[in-house]
Amino acid sequence: MSISKSGNHQFGLCDLGTLATTPVDPIAMGIRGAYAMKTSAYKPVKDYLQRTWRNMINFRVEAESYQPSMFMLKKMIGWLNGNVDAQVITKKQTAGAANGDVYKFIAARKAGLDFELMFNSDKRSLKPILEVALPYTDAQAFIDGADSETPVALPGITGAGEDQALFRRPSFVKFEAPDTTTILTKDEIVSRSYSIKTKNKKQDETNISIVDYLTFELIMKFRNASVAKHVEIMSKNNAPSVTIRELNEAAFYDEWKFSAGVLTLDHELDDTDEDRSLTLKFMADVFLFDVAFLFGATYGGDVSDGGTKGGTMTIGA
Repeated sequence: MSISKSGNHQFGLCDLGTLATTPVDPIAMGIRGAYAMKTSAYKPVKDYLQRTWRNMINFRVEAESYQPSMFMLKKMIGWLNGNVDAQVITKKQTAGAANGDVYKFIAARKAGLDFELMFNSDKRSLKPILEVALPYTDAQAFIDGADSETPVALPGITGAGEDQALFRRPSFVKFEAPDTTTILTKDEIVSRSYSIKTKNKKQDETNISIVDYLTFELIMKFRNASVAKHVEIMSKNNAPSVTIRELNEAAFYDEWKFSAGVLTLDHELDDTDEDRSLTLKFMADVFLFDVAFLFGATYGGDVSDGGTKGGTMTIGA
């Protein structure tokens, strides 16, 4: 009996065209949630007898990293639109094996990238999703070579890339709209969520994602639902500037600053026998090149960390 061993040893990404030589700015998922890799038929041809004929094979890899630094977020945006190399190493299939199966998504087999940054009261994470469809014979050769492929060592990364210094736990600092105007305090929050995700369109021939816009969504539910607070919310500009900040290790932080006119504000009042609350929802699609990153001692990190300790993302033209 032969039973395969499941799971991932390492899922790493680096700058396009560098994995085969010296990987530039490599990132691994490190401390993470769920991982999945799947191959499936892509655009099979069905005939009049309802038989399905092979065409292409789709590869999809995703994992939820709990090390979502500002450096990682910046690289994810820079790696969109087919600008990334990736390496997936599975768990060893035998005790004496040097490594698991190795899949290198490079050159003619490069994949498209999507991602979603998420945080709420439970966790902070970033989930990259790689996807590409390859011609059937090429896919077969790709899979056939996986158990004999030699993995590339990613500089500065050992194993899965777990790094407690990069682990991000939820830690609310402030929420302002407009900028410098505090809406609520931490002890008033019922729930909160914030996400940035790619808005993609697929290339029919390769199933690679093309991304022009990022979708931002911010939802805050809180229990200060007095008439005065309700009127205060209704009196705000429909598209105010917004600042949110999360604490990292020590005094370092990650911050997102939205210019006025980027996000629109919607709200709801809920008053039931069990609870009374206000919910604010900010949402918008933002053009890919209307975001920027600021690193350094005055933007959440230190003078030279480049976004691994903290940083600020600005959103708006």
